[in-house]
This record gives sequence, C-alpha cells and structure tokens, in this order.
Amino acid sequence: MRVRWGTPRVVVLGLAAVVVLGLAAVYVLAGKLGLLLAFVHASATAVWPPTGIALAAFLLLGYRVWPGIFLGAFLVNLTTAGSVATTLGIATGNTLEGLAGAYLVNRFAHGVHAFDRPQEVFKFAVLAALASTTVSPFFGVTSLALGGYADWAEYGRIWLTWWLGDAGGALIVAPVLLLWGQGPRAHWTLAQVKEVGLLLVTLLLVGLAVFGGVLPITIETYPLGFLCIPVLVWTAFRFGPRETVTATLLLSGIAIWGTLSGFGPFARETQNESLLLLQAFMGVTAIMALALAAGVSEHRQAVAARTREEANTRAILDMALDAVIGMDDHGIITNWNPRAEVIFGRTAGEAVGKKLSEVVIPPQYREAHIRGLRHFLATGQGPVLNRRIEITALRRDGTEFPVELSILPLKVGASYRFNAFVADITERKRAEERNARLAAIVESSEDAIIGKTPEGIVVTWNRGAEHIFGYTAEEVLGQPIAMLIPPDRSDEEPKVIERLRRGERIEHFDTVRRRKDGEEIAVSLTISPIKDEAGTIIGISKIARDISERQRAKEELERLVRDLMDALAQVKTMKGLLPICSSCKKIRSDENYWKNIETYIEEHSEASFTHGICPVCAQKLYGYQPKKD
Repeated sequence: MRVRWGTPRVVVLGLAAVVVLGLAAVYVLAGKLGLLLAFVHASATAVWPPTGIALAAFLLLGYRVWPGIFLGAFLVNLTTAGSVATTLGIATGNTLEGLAGAYLVNRFAHGVHAFDRPQEVFKFAVLAALASTTVSPFFGVTSLALGGYADWAEYGRIWLTWWLGDAGGALIVAPVLLLWGQGPRAHWTLAQVKEVGLLLVTLLLVGLAVFGGVLPITIETYPLGFLCIPVLVWTAFRFGPRETVTATLLLSGIAIWGTLSGFGPFARETQNESLLLLQAFMGVTAIMALALAAGVSEHRQAVAARTREEANTRAILDMALDAVIGMDDHGIITNWNPRAEVIFGRTAGEAVGKKLSEVVIPPQYREAHIRGLRHFLATGQGPVLNRRIEITALRRDGTEFPVELSILPLKVGASYRFNAFVADITERKRAEERNARLAAIVESSEDAIIGKTPEGIVVTWNRGAEHIFGYTAEEVLGQPIAMLIPPDRSDEEPKVIERLRRGERIEHFDTVRRRKDGEEIAVSLTISPIKDEAGTIIGISKIARDISERQRAKEELERLVRDLMDALAQVKTMKGLLPICSSCKKIRSDENYWKNIETYIEEHSEASFTHGICPVCAQKLYGYQPKKD
C-alpha cells in the first residue's frame, strides 16, 4: 500500500482501513469456501486458499496489513466451531504463519521476485510452503485440543490435513496473486491470444479426461495424472511463470471438483484422503512447473540480454575508429568491421573466411605470424599479445602502411578466439617526422627558441638558449621567464602578454636580457602566441637573437660618423661670393683685408701654387710664340 508524500493523515488512515477491511472480507470468503471441504474436522481442510492470500498480501502490501489477516481469520473461525479463545489462537496462528512466510521469503528468496529463477522457486517452496505453514496447524490444532473441541487422539490427522491445506494454498494460490499483482496486464500478440485459447481448451480437455470421468472406468483407474504435465510444460515454455501458475490453479480447480465427484486417479474411500493425495500431487506439480517456467524465463531473458549486448557490441564495433578484426585459432578471419574495410580497402565479404596472414600481413612477417600462433596455442604465451606494438600492414592494393596493433586472446571452451584492434598511424608517423625535423631545426638553431606558458613558466629550451643565456635546460625548465629579465625592465613582460592577448605578434623587439653570469646582453625578440583549435592562447613562443655584436658595430659606426663630421668641420672651404679688385685682382677677406689671390686661396684651401707663364703672356712680354704640333 503506497500513498503520496504529503497526503493528509485522515486520508492515509482511511485508505489503510479500506485495505484492512477489504483484505479481511476476501479472507473470510476464501476461508468459507475452503471450510466447505473440511471432512476430518470443522476447522481443518485440505484446501485452504487463505494461506496464499495472506502470504501474497504481506509480500505485496507489507507487514502493516496484518490486522486484516487477523480479523479475517478470527471471523471465519468464529462462525465455524470453537470458542472465542480457540478462535483467537487459530487467528494468531494464521497471522503469524503469513508473517513468518513473508519474512523468510523476503530474507532468503528475493521477496516478490522469488519466481525469477528456479533456485528461488525451490527456496520459496521450502520456506513458505513447507516450513512456515507448520505455525498455523500447531496453534490451531493445539488451541482446539486444549479447548476440548478436538480429540487429542486425532491430533496427527487434523494437523496433517491442516498443514497440507496451508501448503497447497502457499504453492498454488500465492504465486498467482504475486505474479498477477506485479504485472496485471497481459501483453500478448494476436498469435499468443490464439495460442492461449488453444491452451485453455487443451487444459480443459485434459482435466476432464483425467479428473472428469469422461473416460471408461477401466481407464480411469490408471495413474493418468502425468497427462497434466505436458500442458503445464507447454505453458512454461511458450509463456512464463505467471501463465504457468494460472494454468496450475485452473487445473487444480478441475482436479478438486473431479476428485470430490469420485473421479480421477486420486479418488479414495474417503474424501479427505482423496484431497490429501490430490494436494500432494498438485503441490509437487506446481513446484516443478513453476521452476521450469522460471528457468525458461531466465534463459529467455539471458538470451535477450545477450542479443542486446551483441547488438550493442556490434554497433560499437561498427562505429569504432579502429579496425576490429576477429580471428579463430586456425588463423581464419571471423569478423571484419566497417573501419577495417576503409583502412585495408577490402569489404567484409572479401576478408571473412580467409587467412589473416594472406589478407593484412606483409610477406616478410607471415612466417613469424604463423610461428607465433602455433607457439601461443602450444604454450599459452605470445610476445605480441595484450600489448600495443607498431608494425606495417598490407592494403588490398599491395601498399604497406604503419599501424598500431593490439591483439587480445579469448578462450571459448577448448579453443581460442583473437580480436585484433588496428589503428592506421600513417598521419601520426608523418606528423612525428615533421615534428622531429622541426625539433632538429629548433635544436640546431643559434637563436634562443623558448616555449613558455601564458603565466610565464618556461617549458622548452633549446641549445641556442643555453649558449646565449648560459643556463642548461635542466636549470631553467619549470622556472619563470622573469629570471632572464633585468630589474629595470620588469615592466616589459606584462605589456608583451597584453599585446599577445590582443592577437598581436611582436617582431624585432630590441631589448636587454641577463645571462646566468649576470652579464646583460642585447637581444632582439620575436614573440608569438600559441593557440588551440578554439583560438585560446595556451602558450607563448619566443625567439631571442643575440645582437650584441650588431649593437657594438652600430655604436662603432656611429662613432666613426661623429669623428668624420668633426673632421669635416675643420676642412677649409670656399663658398659664396668673393669680392675681388677689378684692377689688381686682390681678394677681400672676411676680416676686410685685401689679399693677393694666391695668399687667399692658400689660406682657404689645401692648394698651393707653382709659377709659370702662359703662351699669351709670353707673346705679349717676350714676343715668343711656341711651336704648334
């Protein structure tokens, strides 16, 4: 009985009262029907459905419904025989019997799921039908005997009848209520509905044939009870525990009616003896049929689970990014997933059934593969099993390519199955080669190439950095890059980081850094951000070039230029307008002195004079005219 959280207490109490009273009414009705077959004593019958009702109620609704069972047992016995005291004793025994059976089943047989597996069915039979059912006859027969309503000489007969009736109720009635109480809807297909109809007709015909007296009297005396078993087996295999216990209950009803009518293999001189034999037969039959149904249901569920698991495994293998290849202990391919088709260029139809060595293994490795397989089958050991190895494989077109291979052996019975997981690592190898070349370039560079985190922690340090800054990689890795920055330039790094975060790339940033020995050197920095696929900065690459020589050359050049300028400033030059006398040809200096032209030029230049006479003056002064060539 379950109610929602927050339901008013009055409503809860009202619902509880309805359940208790309803349960008591059902108990009284079933008890009165059972006592109609009380032959050895008015309170003892070989057919007692209320035991099954009480057990099912405690398992489904909980122990709190015990007042309903106690009230029903009290009322049904109060109106039968005995006094109030004996009735209280009987009601107490009936209630304790149900509580004990429910507790034992919950504790040791998985409660309401006791019919999911055959072993739980047998536990249910022992605990609920054989053990706990001894409580009620002990309390009941003892109470009647003490009250004078039963003869002590008949104690054994009454006790056995009482106990067998309770056991039959636990074995035949309780499973029906428990299974239909958990799953009240029958999800049958149309074909199953037709089969259920055929099953009911067959059950009715078999019941009438065995217990209904429709056969000749000479045949009725034969032990034909075994004819009921095939019908129950049919139900167990084709449906399940719920339908099987229902068929058992219907068959039990037909059998009780026929046996009381004097028909069937269990009809004896007294009706009580006949019912005792019948109940023993039906109890054993119910246990076996229910155990078989539970086993079939468990197997069906296991097959369904295995089918789902295989489907899931197949789906996973089909979606796997690696090739998955199955092989038996003869080296024959048994499985070839879609990724294997892509990697090796062969369809599953072309690969499955062929030798693995002929399909994917290059010729130079085939003999080693065959020897390794034989060695493993002989010793159980293999050098390449259960670990990852890199090897070359063969495509359909004959080209070889690098793969990463892992092989897992699985023992199935007396043989082995192997699953190979193959990853094409062609691109990875190319990337490794590129990275190796890049690493070699970085390592051989004379420039310092430094990798650091966005927080400024050094993560890579090449030989050029060792040469320029004097630190080895072991000394600087994991240390802050600030160890290279002079104190007076500590503000440079935050500014650089900020520019990088804006997406800038810094080139030819001339600055000063500090070596391990404390010497400060001039460097030119090129700084770039390292980003992931999402564009997030995950690192910083810094290239530092030692420009000390260049800086010294620049300073030397600047010094030479300054010296040259100073020298040129001392050079005497003539420029501008020169005042010259038109008669004597003297030149006036800046100091207003008239100087001979030769003197003036010598003072204002580095030229000097030698004297001679031109042809014109020679003709004019001496009448001499030089010869012409």
